[in-house]
This record gives sequence, structure tokens and C-alpha cells, in this order.
Amino acid sequence: MKNLLLLLLAATILFSCKSKQKIENTNPVAATQTAIIYKTTGNFTQYVPVTMNNSRTEIVAYPAPNDLFYNGKLALPTALKNNYLLDNRGITENVVFLKYTYSQYAQLKTAPSIAEMMQNILEKYPLVEYINCGVRTNTENDILHYNILIDNNFEACKKSTLTVLQIIAE
Repeated sequence: MKNLLLLLLAATILFSCKSKQKIENTNPVAATQTAIIYKTTGNFTQYVPVTMNNSRTEIVAYPAPNDLFYNGKLALPTALKNNYLLDNRGITENVVFLKYTYSQYAQLKTAPSIAEMMQNILEKYPLVEYINCGVRTNTENDILHYNILIDNNFEACKKSTLTVLQIIAE
């Protein structure tokens, strides 16, 4: 009985190690990256996106200067048809754009302070549309695939309801 228990314990440890090794060799980010397609009120493709809280009173997430790269290039959004953009940075519905371009921000040694970022918001309500299209395909045909989704009015995607800023002239 003791030998059987030792054998089971040894087998459990052996299989646990192999299982762990397999997990370490996978890329969880690539497996779970979400395809976000969006449209903005203006051309903000060169400007750094940051995330604000729901009430748009504070910045809750922002990139480090070296986080603006993907595969060695600046992670600018990919242009799609009808002025839609495919996110390559990880924006949310609470995105705002700073006055810093990707190139300017990437050259900084450290990210600006939250107070400095708050003073340098270029557009606080930039989104017209925000669409979650599920797991990103990451293939050579990405642009074609997402343009087909646009043509089909994003049938298989989830559109967010956005708060639109209404400016009232006095």
C-alpha cells in the first residue's frame, strides 16, 4: 500500500511539472487578445490613448513609454474602411487621447505624472462607436476580415452604448 501511495505521489509530481512546463511556453496574451474596432470624432490615430474612470474625472490606466510598441513598431491603430480603426493598444470605452503623439511619448524616459496627463488631454469624449469583435484573428487577412465585418454591420460583434458629450452654446 505504501509503495502504491509513493508511486501515485511521484506520478502526480512528474505530471505536474510537465503540465507547468507546457503552460509557461504558451503566450496567453496572444490567445486572449480582443479585437476592438472603433470610430472617433476626429483623427486621433497618432495620439496616445489613456483610460479614465467612468465619470471622466481621473486617469486610471496609462502606458509606460516603452509600452507603445508591438513587434518593434509603434502600436498605432490599423485603418479600416469607412473611417473605422482596429485597436492595437488596448483601449476601452473610457479612452481619452493625450496631446502627446506616439513618437513623442515613446521618447520619454518615464510617463508624465497623472496631473500632467490630465492637463494634456486632447479629447475627453473621442469615441463615436466602440465594437468588441471577440478574439482577434492575428492573421495576414486581418484587415480583410474586419472590413467584411464592417460590410455586414458587425453582425457577430457587440456594440457598446456610448455617452456622447453634448455641447450647448450659451
